[in-house]
Amino acid sequence: MMKAVLRHLLRNRRRSILTLLAVLIPVYFLVFMFGFTNGVVSDLFTTATRIDTGHFQVRHVEKRGMGSARPLLQDADVWAAAVHEMEGVEWTTTRLDLPALASSGDRSQTVYVQGVIPEEVAPISNIENLILDGRYIRSDDHGAVIGQELSQLLSISVGSDLVLLGAHPETGVGVLKIPVVGIYDAPLSEMGKGLIQVPLETARQLARSPRAATAIVARVEGVTGVGDLGKIEAITAQLAGQLPESLEVVDWRELAPQVKSYMSILGPALTSVGVVFFGLGSLVVLNTLYLAVKERTRELGLIISLGASRGRVIRMFLMEAGVLAVLGSVWGALVGAGLILGIEALGGVPIPGEYGAFARAIGMSTELHLAIRWPQLLLAAATMSLVAILAAWLPAYQASKLEPVEAMRYVE
Repeated sequence: MMKAVLRHLLRNRRRSILTLLAVLIPVYFLVFMFGFTNGVVSDLFTTATRIDTGHFQVRHVEKRGMGSARPLLQDADVWAAAVHEMEGVEWTTTRLDLPALASSGDRSQTVYVQGVIPEEVAPISNIENLILDGRYIRSDDHGAVIGQELSQLLSISVGSDLVLLGAHPETGVGVLKIPVVGIYDAPLSEMGKGLIQVPLETARQLARSPRAATAIVARVEGVTGVGDLGKIEAITAQLAGQLPESLEVVDWRELAPQVKSYMSILGPALTSVGVVFFGLGSLVVLNTLYLAVKERTRELGLIISLGASRGRVIRMFLMEAGVLAVLGSVWGALVGAGLILGIEALGGVPIPGEYGAFARAIGMSTELHLAIRWPQLLLAAATMSLVAILAAWLPAYQASKLEPVEAMRYVE
């Protein structure tokens, strides 16, 4: 039967090529969309966890009446050391975030003071590379780096004194007068206007708590994108079982909810697009095989009259559809994967305009890197093959129901 199927497909090459393309094109587009979406999600995840959040944080459980302040985590250095010693944890640092009022002369601005360990903070902060004037902070000094926007609002420059008035519900009011040692060019104006970085010990003085922090920020070893989320989940689950009730593990999903929301939307969106592509492909397959039935009506009547069972006729048409579906799906998947690999070999897709400038400013790649995984290739190819074969069922069934005498008398 296979020889007859191949002979018929080669005899009607134009129709066979049309059907092949009807299967190939949806698979090709879906594979490319998988690659593009994977790249976008991976870049979003990397950016979110690179700018501020890390892969997870250890914090004190939220308390009522704290306003914009976060509860203080006492003996933070002890817990940071414990987290750092866990197998699979690549990097940790301790951070203290504190709402404050920054003032100079008769000008003031509400800000967020971020106390960091300068030698450790690079994996989640790129401010050191954004310095326009002066230098970045050091652990052994008592200074601050501020955004260019804040320096203009307060009319201060490097070397000027800055008064910080911090208030925390747990420790009360703290006041510090510190010099500005550097001014950075923020990628976002709100960041430049509202974020001040100081050494951790300076922030602790402002908070009037010498051992406190608001978060232990950590990154997990071997995590390069969303395909490695299982590693983060394993570490956070293990850590959650070891912490006291007063502490909690907050992973990147809670720290960057916008990325989680985007990822939750992508699944249904891809499904909808896939349904449209596969639906169009199946209609072309159905139409092509329906025309084949009409053109071969007399031939089918003769085959049935010679003793071929109706089941054999159905199998013959389904085999034709199956050959075209498998070939088209495989080639579509290979072409899509080849395009993705080719784009990656050329360095990815350049991010245009302001988005590229923003990515460069925060230390991220200015190219979007596409990625495709083997399960996605198999899913696209297998789904289209199944849809095409199902679409062939109706013409095959109609062909099997032909009456031999009427079929042999059929005239187009």
